Amino acid sequence: MATRRQAISQGDPSQVIASSQALTEVALDDLAQVHSNLKKVQRSSATRKQLAAQERQLRKILGSAFDDWGTAEARQRRYREALGHFQDAERWDPSTPGVMRNLGTAAFRLEEYGESVRALSAAVAANPSDQSSRLMLAMSQFSLEQFAEAAKNFTLVSEAVLKDPRATYAWAYSLIRTNQPQQGNTLAGILEGRDLSPDVRLLVCKLYTASENYEQAMKCLRTLEASAESAEVHYQIGATLIRMNRPADAIADLKAALKIEPRDADSQYDLAFALLQTSQKEEGIAQLRSLIAANPNYPQVQYQLGKVLLESGQTAEAIPYLEAAAKLSPKDDFVHYQLQVAYRRSGRAEDADRELKKYKELKAAARDKAADRLNQSSKP
Repeated sequence: MATRRQAISQGDPSQVIASSQALTEVALDDLAQVHSNLKKVQRSSATRKQLAAQERQLRKILGSAFDDWGTAEARQRRYREALGHFQDAERWDPSTPGVMRNLGTAAFRLEEYGESVRALSAAVAANPSDQSSRLMLAMSQFSLEQFAEAAKNFTLVSEAVLKDPRATYAWAYSLIRTNQPQQGNTLAGILEGRDLSPDVRLLVCKLYTASENYEQAMKCLRTLEASAESAEVHYQIGATLIRMNRPADAIADLKAALKIEPRDADSQYDLAFALLQTSQKEEGIAQLRSLIAANPNYPQVQYQLGKVLLESGQTAEAIPYLEAAAKLSPKDDFVHYQLQVAYRRSGRAEDADRELKKYKELKAAARDKAADRLNQSSKP
């Protein structure tokens, strides 16, 4: 114990690791002996109570030693090893001071967000004023698409969030995804007024798109277009123009994106969609067929080709594409709707009824989920 305290006071991670390892080995040996002795004594004896007290003390020693061990490794940026030792500390004594914060931080560094949410939730519950832990918790929740929870935690540490452009983006996006687009756009406006790197500014533009503020998104994207020739910027401009019901205007930017990144599947798909929307059906279908050949697991492409073939009266050819889309993306209600239409036109009434039932179930579930999100966002 004294050796470990000295190592900690000197701030040498290697010495802390060595002394903590030695202490855990001794404590584990002592604990094994305690467990052995407990099997030999009567339940109500004074000796058993003494052994139980000794067991509790050894657990505290193990929790503290493993926590110090993990802390030393974290200082060396060995987060994988540190996480394992913080988890050991929690297992032996979850009341070890700071262990849940340390565990959550290591998990966050490793992008293991499920574990960081679990640990940091406990850390914040124990110390609600710990802003750093709450900010990491919010970022972890954002990464897991737990947007309602993330938005609430971002709001509680708003000053810290606004100092970090990426955290501000995450807060804004979480607000938009929880039916608070006005607040999200306000944060986007704050970010847009700052000196940002092109990649972060592009995130700001995407915030406007996510909130369906397409005019502002276009203004934002055009500023990026003028400063850098980027496939992603051209793609976002084209995709936004499609959302603005301007597919003819989108074609040039989507082709520009593909000139820079010829294999980008999203740009190819949006170009095919724009061509179909502008009565360039043959070229659009050819684009979709080419894209499916290279990306057979792209559900939107399978769906779109099946849909356009169905609309053209080529029902038999449409069905395999719609079936592939339903298999790849079984929770998309519109896929099941089109598939039931195709089955019914082919005289497959039983299959059509099955798909119609799935469509109705998914629509009902989507309505319930939307209502839940609205209720969550309205809670204080």
